[in-house]
Amino acid sequence: MAFKSAFPNLPGDTGTTLGTGSKTTVGFAGNTVVIKDLFETMRKFQQKSPQFNKEMRKVGAIIAQDLKERVIIEAGTVSRARQAVAVAKGFRVIKSERLPTLELRGSSPFPSKSRPPSKRKNKVTRSDVFFGAEFGGGARPTTRQFLRHRGQSGYFFWPTVRKRKNAIAKEYLEGIDRVVKELGIG
Repeated sequence: MAFKSAFPNLPGDTGTTLGTGSKTTVGFAGNTVVIKDLFETMRKFQQKSPQFNKEMRKVGAIIAQDLKERVIIEAGTVSRARQAVAVAKGFRVIKSERLPTLELRGSSPFPSKSRPPSKRKNKVTRSDVFFGAEFGGGARPTTRQFLRHRGQSGYFFWPTVRKRKNAIAKEYLEGIDRVVKELGIG
């Protein structure tokens, strides 16, 4: 299970966190950064220079890498940090996307010191643990190893995205301006 996360499509979310401002961009309240006509503008710059997309992928990768590092730091502050940090270290930056994008290597085994993957009959992956470590559990016997359920607020990933969403949008727009200026297509 791949989980795109820097600009995610969570259950109930029909759009991306960084969006166009159109009716198709819908996210969890408070998590959506709307940039009016973003994709139309980027399409115009791409038509002026084929180098534009390549440079925007670099900008997106830098922003996503910074977000990944901040998510790992935030995961270390959670009270049961071992689960959260192990999951957070499973994120990787998707460099082929123009938007800053993280993906959870969901099929990779979850590293456990108490029950290593090699000794388990049923393999546990990072994606199996992500939602419990991020949103909590405890209501059922199978989720008691997680912190209490927090609804959609989260423990480490979403709080980091919410704290950084304005800075992410600003950095991305500055990146567009810089690339346009460097390529002389503005």
